Amino acid sequence: MPSADLLRQLLANPPDPFEPLPLSNRKETIYGSIIPFTIVAWIAVVLRLNVRFRVLREPGWDDFFVVLSAICMTVATVTTLRAVTYGLGKHFIYIGLENTSSYLLSFYISNSMYITNTALIKISLLLQYLRIFKAGTMRWVCLALLGIISLWGIAYSFMSWFPCFPPSLYWDSKLATNTCYGYGFKDTESFVAIYMSHTVLNMAFDIAVFLTPMVLFREPNLRKKNVLAMTGVFLFGAVVVFTSIWRLYTISSSRAPTHPYIDFTWWSPISIILSSLEIDLAIMCASIPIFWPVIEKSLAQIFVTREVRVTEHRRLDDEQGLAYELEHNHKMGMERSASLKSDGGQSRESLTREVSHSSGNEASVGGGRGGGDDLGRHYKDHYVVAQVDPLALENGSTGMRGIETNVNSGPKPKWRL
Repeated sequence: MPSADLLRQLLANPPDPFEPLPLSNRKETIYGSIIPFTIVAWIAVVLRLNVRFRVLREPGWDDFFVVLSAICMTVATVTTLRAVTYGLGKHFIYIGLENTSSYLLSFYISNSMYITNTALIKISLLLQYLRIFKAGTMRWVCLALLGIISLWGIAYSFMSWFPCFPPSLYWDSKLATNTCYGYGFKDTESFVAIYMSHTVLNMAFDIAVFLTPMVLFREPNLRKKNVLAMTGVFLFGAVVVFTSIWRLYTISSSRAPTHPYIDFTWWSPISIILSSLEIDLAIMCASIPIFWPVIEKSLAQIFVTREVRVTEHRRLDDEQGLAYELEHNHKMGMERSASLKSDGGQSRESLTREVSHSSGNEASVGGGRGGGDDLGRHYKDHYVVAQVDPLALENGSTGMRGIETNVNSGPKPKWRL
């Protein structure tokens, strides 16, 4: 690839060399759409790993496959950006023979990485679902999808990494291509068929994987907060599915990319951009449910203020003949202050009498005479008993409300959020 016959077809009907570049073919479009999403996807992966290793301390195989997917995504991104310097976005016939092999090698690596990655990210999501579905039908559904997608990924990954025997025949234009097949462009029909079949199956598996957790909405005790969170994740997954459908449309309309004429570097940029965005969004969708609860809790501690309400509760005190307890204490304090600050010949006598009275009370408490009566009076008070005795309400010893404890129990669920 390309063969001598293909080169003759391109030279027979050369495109206009001065044709304006479409928006998707411009260098700034390719760089601006791929690089930012790659960076955000890696941020999501790092936050996910931080939660799994440092907060939950429960790393799993789903984390391993997410990291593997992110690495493949990075390699595909780098090789795609290198392909721009070799002619991606321009007409293939005008990139020059010196750039042809370099472009085909870059495309070979990025395309193989993408095809492998479509399986890796779905496997990661299914392994993540197995953490939720501990038993029952949904666990078997996830295991079945895991087996089918793994076989699909192995088959198409092999065909993408070995499109020719040896694989160097794919990018070395000086060699014959009679041992190539499928992605190796032995002929137009087989080349289009393998691209279309992979894209259709990829879209179907995307839909199946992102619809699988919808059964969680049937959980009767699901809180509103969890419903909103799950809805957000599924909407994010819907964007991934939409990107996959859009990519299918672009490959179908350009016939991967051989229509209206064969021009690999001119028709493929939009499909390459969508391929990169699909993987980046899928990685973010798989990672957000892991780290978002921790981020939400941290933001709540920073931005949410707590409202404190100070209230005053008064109760009747019939024994003293006063309206409220606080008024009684206030009047007693006023009388004591007046006795200590009174003028005239009785001030010293009042002070002596006050101190003697206080000393007598302390002695009586120490000797167990007056203190026991005073302590017993407090614990016969209905209001005090209601605050310290949790069984006061059940025993009927007070009309006040005591402490109540409700324990709600139910059957063990087959999944947990």
